[in-house]
Amino acid sequence: MIKHNVNNLFEKIIQLNPFDAIVVLQYVEQKYVVQHANCKAVHLFNCSFEEGMDAGQFFHQINWSEVKQFILQNDQETKRIKIDDVEIAVVLQTMMEQGKEYTVIIMRSLLTSPIIDNQRLHIMSSAYYDELTELYNRRALNKQWTDHDNFEKTSNVALLLVDLDRFKKFNESLGKQRSDRLLFEVSERFRSLRSEYCEVFRHNGDEFVIIFHYEALEEVETLAYNILQSLQEPFIVDNQEYFVSASVGIALSTIEERDLDNLLHQADQALFYIKNNGRGHYCYYREELKHYFPNEALMEAHLHRAIELKEFMIYFQPQVNLETNKIDSFEALIRWENRKFGMVSPAQFIPIAESSGLIISIGEWVLERVCQYQKEWREYGFKPVRIAVNISPKQFKQKDFVKRISALLQQYKVEPKYLELEITESSMTNLHETTSILSRLKEIGVYVSVDDFGTGYSSLSYLKEYPIDIIKIDQSFITDIEKDRKNKAIVETIILLAQNLGLEVIAEGVEETAQEQFLRENNCQKVQGYLYNRPLPANQIVEQYFH
Repeated sequence: MIKHNVNNLFEKIIQLNPFDAIVVLQYVEQKYVVQHANCKAVHLFNCSFEEGMDAGQFFHQINWSEVKQFILQNDQETKRIKIDDVEIAVVLQTMMEQGKEYTVIIMRSLLTSPIIDNQRLHIMSSAYYDELTELYNRRALNKQWTDHDNFEKTSNVALLLVDLDRFKKFNESLGKQRSDRLLFEVSERFRSLRSEYCEVFRHNGDEFVIIFHYEALEEVETLAYNILQSLQEPFIVDNQEYFVSASVGIALSTIEERDLDNLLHQADQALFYIKNNGRGHYCYYREELKHYFPNEALMEAHLHRAIELKEFMIYFQPQVNLETNKIDSFEALIRWENRKFGMVSPAQFIPIAESSGLIISIGEWVLERVCQYQKEWREYGFKPVRIAVNISPKQFKQKDFVKRISALLQQYKVEPKYLELEITESSMTNLHETTSILSRLKEIGVYVSVDDFGTGYSSLSYLKEYPIDIIKIDQSFITDIEKDRKNKAIVETIILLAQNLGLEVIAEGVEETAQEQFLRENNCQKVQGYLYNRPLPANQIVEQYFH
């Protein structure tokens, strides 16, 4: 057992310093003996290693008495020795294990880095080692990637970027300590994939990078499959089973064309694609994915100037009143036509706007532009219509949000009843805060609707607690309504409940006449979807609905 623990200690030291020559000494019977030496040390001193051999014999190429003097000085300053005219930096540490004292000597060639400070050479730092997962870290990835010896194994290299699906839910529900344990268990399974041709790195948070040297593409397929299969069995944390899945983006390269940053970016694009198209599988990078997922940082930079350069537009989707068969309301939807990316899907730029905080200024621009349209249409003598505007959670929780709404209505002389604010479940998590904001909005006189109703877990309580006017049934319930009995029952219940509470109901995503017929029969007030029209720019709305 003692022997096992000491060997584990040696392995730990090597993991902490994967690119250095390491020798572990013990003082036994008035002399130092070598208890452990890694391959780099054996190669450096051109000496075969036997456990317990005399240290002077092992260090035959250098002045052993000089190294022994370093040990006796018992400090942690960086020393320097020479081997065949190559200067070697030496740092020593004393460690205790099972009541025995060991001296750890770690050596690094200064041939490629003649200027190096003591702090950077301090041996017990975890510079290349991730303490949580006990895998190599990003720094180790960069270091190994520049080591040409690592690229003599095969002619092809695959970089696999592995992201744990929805791992945030474990952080939120288990807490940091237990979710860290779960992450360690996942890393243990990934560690089993390591070989002479395959290395695993913790890249960032719940992302891992696997570098694989291969001959045939089928080998990459097998590795990707094994990654996913390694997660099939449940993980046990505090006697509770948890299931984890992953998505994998794969980028391929040859030795001659290898560029780590480019491969990481390509694998990230492939990963983004697979996570938005089902998760739990793997995807190779393809050239056309450039258009699916442009550089996110570059896109954010362009978003910063989109308002200034007048790249945003408002499209409107009509909402049909099934009681009158007329259109008296629209939903305003933002569109972005960028000079570099062309027409960018909201599914791409809205998440970037939200994460960067730009969603607040963009949301304010939409609100003001809608009020401007209301004023213009009124001045042209068009019939007044209600326009719904999507409000992001961050925008909704701004301290001056209600004042801003009131000011816009006054500035453009818009009657409050012609403005509808669509909020989502994530905006309504704080009961007191949400009630206060909604009550003040109702005092102004605007309409308030809950978007994507039915997809959250607390939606029914919202109807009871909050002063809202409209619920919008999510299109996921409408899509297969004529085939799916459960969806049909859910929609029927939502409509009936809304009627009993005096709320208006709007069904989204109506594309077939059978869906419309069902909604008519169940007294749904309004519908919107491609069956009636796609979102249209303002000039087409005017031509089709106001003339």
